[in-house]
Amino acid sequence: MLSLTVISANQGETYYTAENYYTSEENQAHSGWWGQGAKSLGLAGQVQGGDFKNLLHGSHPQGHQTLSGRKIDPERHRAGLDLTFSAPKSISLAALVGGNEAIEQAHRTAVVRTLSIIEERYAQTRVRTPEGRQAVGTGNLIIAQFHHDTSREKDPQLHTHCVVINATQLNNGRWQSLHNDILFKQQKLLGMIYQNELAVAVQRLGYGIEPRANGQFELRGYQAEDLQTFSKRREQILAAVEENATAQERELATLMTRAPKGKEIPREELQTYWQQQAQALKLEHPQPQMLDWQSQPKRATQAGLTHCAEREAVFQREQVERFALENHLGQQCFDEVQETLDTDPEVIHTHDQRLTTQTAVLRELETIRTVLDGRGDVGAIASSDLVEAHLRDQSLTEGQVQGVMLAATTRDRFIAWQGVAGAGKSYALNQFRQIAESQGYTVRGFAPSAEAAKSLGDSAQIQPVETVAALLCAQPAEPNPAQPEVWVVDEAGLLSAKDALALVTKAQAQQARVILVGDTRQLSAVEAGNPFKSLQQAGMATAYLTQSLRQKNQQIKAGVDLIAAGEIAAGVQQLKPYIQQVSSQEVRAQAIARDYLALAPDERKKTLLLAGTNQERLVITQLVREGLKAEGTLGQSLTVKRLKARDLTETQASYAHHFQPENVLIPQASYKRVGLEKGQRYEVLATDSHSNGLMLRGQSGAALQVDPAQIRRKSVYEV
Repeated sequence: MLSLTVISANQGETYYTAENYYTSEENQAHSGWWGQGAKSLGLAGQVQGGDFKNLLHGSHPQGHQTLSGRKIDPERHRAGLDLTFSAPKSISLAALVGGNEAIEQAHRTAVVRTLSIIEERYAQTRVRTPEGRQAVGTGNLIIAQFHHDTSREKDPQLHTHCVVINATQLNNGRWQSLHNDILFKQQKLLGMIYQNELAVAVQRLGYGIEPRANGQFELRGYQAEDLQTFSKRREQILAAVEENATAQERELATLMTRAPKGKEIPREELQTYWQQQAQALKLEHPQPQMLDWQSQPKRATQAGLTHCAEREAVFQREQVERFALENHLGQQCFDEVQETLDTDPEVIHTHDQRLTTQTAVLRELETIRTVLDGRGDVGAIASSDLVEAHLRDQSLTEGQVQGVMLAATTRDRFIAWQGVAGAGKSYALNQFRQIAESQGYTVRGFAPSAEAAKSLGDSAQIQPVETVAALLCAQPAEPNPAQPEVWVVDEAGLLSAKDALALVTKAQAQQARVILVGDTRQLSAVEAGNPFKSLQQAGMATAYLTQSLRQKNQQIKAGVDLIAAGEIAAGVQQLKPYIQQVSSQEVRAQAIARDYLALAPDERKKTLLLAGTNQERLVITQLVREGLKAEGTLGQSLTVKRLKARDLTETQASYAHHFQPENVLIPQASYKRVGLEKGQRYEVLATDSHSNGLMLRGQSGAALQVDPAQIRRKSVYEV
């Protein structure tokens, strides 16, 4: 585990020096300078109190001047960061109670390996450039390491404090303060690197590991009660927060349960105390075995790439690395993951240091090729004169007329309507539908969700309507030249790259015309890609409906138009007379609920309540429910259990450790070999990360064990 804490100079002196926490004679032997920055200052060997204190205050180790050469405000100076690497409890037991020096050294080696990644990748400062202040890499840090072996409750707890001094050196020799935002952003990855390197090292020593939740592990061979007996600190924290608390809640609980340091217990006395506990437990330390450990970096990296590419077309390198380490802990060195990413021909490195895949690029290019090949591939549905005659008595905006004219007269198989919210796209689609049907065409409607499909059918009077998924899953129909089809796809911005390619391929095969309708600036697909935008950029014929008709008040309309054009500040200023600003969340929630309840029932149906956070949403909902109960509109409450979809990628759902007891698995196909029937509910009873197994219970009550990686088509829910 890795924790990061910002420290001030005064905190550093008090916490690290005044209490003899780091620089006592007993601790100096377990301290040391590390990093290219320390080397540049001539710092090596054990940490001396004077050097450490001066650096905490921003001065040269000898104290004759500040490192930066500028005056430092002691009240505002940030001394540095405390990076604390804490070994799993079983590692502490083996190293400190069992006296296994090789395992203790494995911890220290894993720490140094992680520090080298931090220095190489994330040692940064900010410099002025013509484009403004930007973060630049420096490749050097000043780090004081302090190796400790007890918790505050005197339990064996192997951990290393790495105090990163707030200074780094540019190529011109000038020292500047660290830019540490990236360290906090990548904290989880850095903790995973430490855990992975430690897991690899102990396996090479012959010790098996048992992966735990969130990328943690323990040595195989210890019982749960052994670990709990030597984990009083953890029990205190868990007493303050629930097991599933967030990292922030745990951090707060850590601070709340932190007891002041007492008098140091002599090392011999502490060792005797631990041995007595071990004897009482009849503790047996695991012995090294001949393990058939083989590095598998390609398997882990491929899983990370597949996971990331499912939701994003372009992604950060760290996302792949973190997934690979979390789900394949100790199965490869981090160096090997990096090398695989650097040399894998499937991986494309972008100019902004992100990654994409050949598969994603080829999918997008194939979609664009199919759409562009459809230019001039069909005949016009109607003449311009017919369209003008049909629209003559209609009150349409210029954009609506352009959209109907393009859809009816184009010779391209695929076109788009790009329109802002409230531009009257549905009304214009209804006009187009009337023209197309009068010319013998069948107009079918599709949307990514069932709700959006129904809305399209109601507003544009298009029937039938279905989801895009239903269209893609349906058996291909034979083209009927006597009654050609036009497919209207609403909310096209929500199409993923995979679905877009399948859609245009199917339309081409069935000789259907397609109108993609949406707004590139609204929400994009859950899965990877934004084909609606990329197809427009590639030259697909597009009509632009830019005038919003939804707002009747001209001042409100002007504000909305400004916001739609990207001028957010000006738009909000225009809307200011219509905005009530309430800073208190509690008072704001009460005001929203009160105003909603004051509306007539018909007005409530047309009113949308929005909240900035989920917590605020729950508060407002509760207040509204109480008001509805008080007026008699809402009756007695009834608790109903429902299934809520787990937000897992297909790759995540192939690992047992991503499931929890009481989760529900519903196969989308029958897997008779393992006893699973399509559409049936199976409750998760237990998980086994080591064998990647799930123990399930079907509706008949029978239990069965499956490997989730073998059940590819499935949905996963929590109750």
